[in-house]
Amino acid sequence: MIKVHNILPEDVEQIIGEPLPDFLQSRCRAAFLQYHSLTPEERDGYILNVVRDLLQRDMPTAGKHRLSDWERGWQENLDLVTTDPKRLALIPKYYDKHTFSRWKQQIIRPISKDFDYHILALFVDWALYAYGRNAQTIYEFGCGPAEHLLRVRLINSTARLIGLDWTSTSQKIIQSLADAGVETNIEGRKFNFYEPDESLEIQSGSCIYTVAALEQIGDQFEPFLQFLIRKRPDICLHFEPIEELLDEHSLIDCLSILYFRKRNYLRGFLTRLRELEAQGRVTIIRQQRTYSGSYYIEGHALVVWKPNR
Repeated sequence: MIKVHNILPEDVEQIIGEPLPDFLQSRCRAAFLQYHSLTPEERDGYILNVVRDLLQRDMPTAGKHRLSDWERGWQENLDLVTTDPKRLALIPKYYDKHTFSRWKQQIIRPISKDFDYHILALFVDWALYAYGRNAQTIYEFGCGPAEHLLRVRLINSTARLIGLDWTSTSQKIIQSLADAGVETNIEGRKFNFYEPDESLEIQSGSCIYTVAALEQIGDQFEPFLQFLIRKRPDICLHFEPIEELLDEHSLIDCLSILYFRKRNYLRGFLTRLRELEAQGRVTIIRQQRTYSGSYYIEGHALVVWKPNR
């Protein structure tokens, strides 16, 4: 008989090193986050398939050339939101594409629906609660269909919400939500990581964050990083692929790192922040693995920092 494992609030608390707020404890239990461990044969088969993909399969690489792909992807969400403006319509379609996921440096088989999304949402909302619950303005850069941005209302009822993305479809989704009265104190705005818009004002008392957004710019993060240093938000949160926090001597972690590189995902970001901290220009507050991820990667480590004034 295959044992069923449950992810409970204390499992998440063990990773983050502090208690979850009550509303996230309740959500964790209500999500019934269950999974099976793999048999040795399943694990070997998984590793073999990933190695073959890394060696033989052509995969799209992240970069400027992917804009049209993201426009098409978010159009699916826009079509759903236009028909029925509910938050479930905002969840990107790339979640739960595969049978297996990652949890605590193991490959697992989720049982629960939207397992990957719910795990990520717990970590994102905990970080926003910890660092942004009193913010006056919250900016999500690379917000896509804004599925994370709307959940901010469970944490901060008064902040002005600004969703920024390089796709025009993202702004249409946010406008549709505003028109439908789903959220009124929200604004969508075009923003390109490669060419930051200097006219964008970052208000005092602000929190900015990204979730798997810097992922898509490889090692071309310097313009955005310098933009943030100039604009001086109060706090910056990033849930991104952070190679520096993984263990290259762990087989499962190493496969994740190799996939980062094959897809040209974010690289060198934390190393650069550490250099800037040594120069006295920024302060790194947290460097945190979440030990969770999808089929190929543990792609949502957390880095928290702030520009020095």
